[in-house]
Amino acid sequence: MSDTSGREKSLSPQSRQSHQSHRSPPSAAGPAAPRHPVDAVPPLGRLVPLGVQHVLVMYASTIAVPLIVAAGLGLPARDVVALVAADLLLCGIGTLLQSAGVWRVGARLPLVIGAAYNGVVPMVLIGTEYGIPVMYGSIVLAGVFMVAFAPLFGRLLRFFPPVVVGTTITLIGITLVPAGARMIFGGKPGDAGFGAPSGIALGGLTLLVVVLLYRFLPPLLGQLAILAGMVLVTAVALLTGQADFGGVGHGAVASAPEPFHFGYPSFDAVACLSLVLIQFVLMVETSGQVLAVGEAVERPASRRDVIAALRADGVVSTLGGVFQSFMYITFTQNIGVVTLTRVRSRWVTAAAGAILVLMSVFPVFGRVVASVPKPVLGGATLAMFATVAVVGLRILADVRRDTANLVIVAVSLAVGLVPMAVPGAYDQLPQSARMFLDSGVAVGTLAAVLLNLLFHHLPWPRWERPEEETI
Repeated sequence: MSDTSGREKSLSPQSRQSHQSHRSPPSAAGPAAPRHPVDAVPPLGRLVPLGVQHVLVMYASTIAVPLIVAAGLGLPARDVVALVAADLLLCGIGTLLQSAGVWRVGARLPLVIGAAYNGVVPMVLIGTEYGIPVMYGSIVLAGVFMVAFAPLFGRLLRFFPPVVVGTTITLIGITLVPAGARMIFGGKPGDAGFGAPSGIALGGLTLLVVVLLYRFLPPLLGQLAILAGMVLVTAVALLTGQADFGGVGHGAVASAPEPFHFGYPSFDAVACLSLVLIQFVLMVETSGQVLAVGEAVERPASRRDVIAALRADGVVSTLGGVFQSFMYITFTQNIGVVTLTRVRSRWVTAAAGAILVLMSVFPVFGRVVASVPKPVLGGATLAMFATVAVVGLRILADVRRDTANLVIVAVSLAVGLVPMAVPGAYDQLPQSARMFLDSGVAVGTLAAVLLNLLFHHLPWPRWERPEEETI
């Protein structure tokens, strides 16, 4: 396959026409076209547990951002509760938008939306230096920018051929793996309780049970292997005293998130610009993730799909400034669930969105999920995160095997993995530079785009080289 033609082929007018035919009603003159698995609606008895499975996979990452931001800003417990409720609400609304779609907002693919880790550090810096109202004003403006800029960004997709997209998705998967490992091992070296044998045993047991369920259950039941594995090992943790559900009954049963909890947003040019730059990085990540899930469900995403997905992220980020939570991005973790379970229905992730909205209004559901031991979550998600990297490698497998593409992939992976391999590597640089460089995915993606331009788009000089089996 050509280095640039593969992805562009999926964005061609013919591909878009074929893609749209999956969604158009059958002609009265001809037989009804078979429904693509993406648009199929599973029976309710499977729809709900499959949706719960997606919620469990994303939940740890979903609630981590409110806790980190609250700690960075020194917020009291009452505000933490408000942040978590608002976050769950917007994750649910965003997931519904991406999965079901409203007008030209949402990709109508099995995608979920969650709070963006890349926005945490700049949010805390702005909130500390300029105040929380300015922080939320910056989020509103960054979200509006994303919605407005989405169509123009869609025209740049020709600079994201398979060699770039595959590298980006591989980087995302690799950089996610430590998040699952930290849940198993209890943080990082030096943290209290790090490497506790009980946590390692729970995480390892969860991974083993999930693998065995995949191996021995019938295919239909095997689609619920992740959920079943987490339930079984959580029961073991409860019996051995490693799980505590005593806090589930404490607190309000119903409590709707309130807008403008911290006051009305205000604006500062410098603060807004910093989040707009971060939003551009998030747009690159979302584009790669939409293209990856299109590969996973065997319905290649068109340019229109990517633009619609970017609009959904932007709308939810704008609402993040109103309900005062965070910046939002289409999550990668759940691509692993789609790939492993082979359940491609977007209505499953829509069900997950509805469950998240329900959890935001009835916090008792959130308290149940929060009581699941972190090593269990880590064991279940570790393979999911690694599967994202496998999706990227599958894309790279179709890339033309020549020296130019080898250089693009190798250099981009190398610079993108620096923040993970050497934490704090850029601490001596100005804060504005650190905001970008500490995101290995952003740095690696930028490197892949620039190297692709250098090798495949500049007119001079381009020597013919023999093809080599290098990738």
